[in-house]
Amino acid sequence: MASLRVGQNYDGETFPYLSSRFLRFTVTDASGTRGYRGHQGDQPALRTEAMKPGLTVLTYVSKPSTLVYRKWETFLNYTTNEGLLGAVEAHLDADLPKTGFREDYQRHTKAMIQVGPVDPAAREGAQGLDFELVALGNPFDPEAKTLRVRLLRFGEPAPDVQIAIFRKGQDGTAVEKLRTDDEGYAEIELENGVRHLLNAVIMDRSEQSGVDWESDWASLTFARP
Repeated sequence: MASLRVGQNYDGETFPYLSSRFLRFTVTDASGTRGYRGHQGDQPALRTEAMKPGLTVLTYVSKPSTLVYRKWETFLNYTTNEGLLGAVEAHLDADLPKTGFREDYQRHTKAMIQVGPVDPAAREGAQGLDFELVALGNPFDPEAKTLRVRLLRFGEPAPDVQIAIFRKGQDGTAVEKLRTDDEGYAEIELENGVRHLLNAVIMDRSEQSGVDWESDWASLTFARP
């Protein structure tokens, strides 16, 4: 079972299965990738049986949503927190207003689940998302101390993008931030008994009429045993 959650600091509101809200909802395992179809209003949003042992990846791509900024401080805090370097300067250089401007955003989320015995050599493959965090190792390997990941934008490396790592355990949630290297790679420290959430955001000026910015959000979650 898996829930769709939207919030901050690894906490937030749970949303039901509503096909009108997403473009893709899939399950990938050793047998391949299959679309998931639930019933409208299901909570949790996903209930399914594993088809094959090994790494299983759940993928969810939302439809774009629009945010209207009512306060300039909200944009300042957002771009600072997500490490969106140069966004404020670009906004001011374009002579955009400080209130009432719009941003379209889209979420590209993945969750990794271990089914059956752990194979340390098992790897997930890129899912072909517009913006995607790809694990290059098996985080369920008890001997693994770190996890190398790669951030891709339209299948190409995304360099110098912030990745926020949220680790949620019994003592609360800790947050670490780092940036991808020139080839889009980053090395993540793993902790036992902790749920990990990796999150990255990229934002560009929009070419759509009435929309000033477009952002894509990539996330990857897994529970370290």
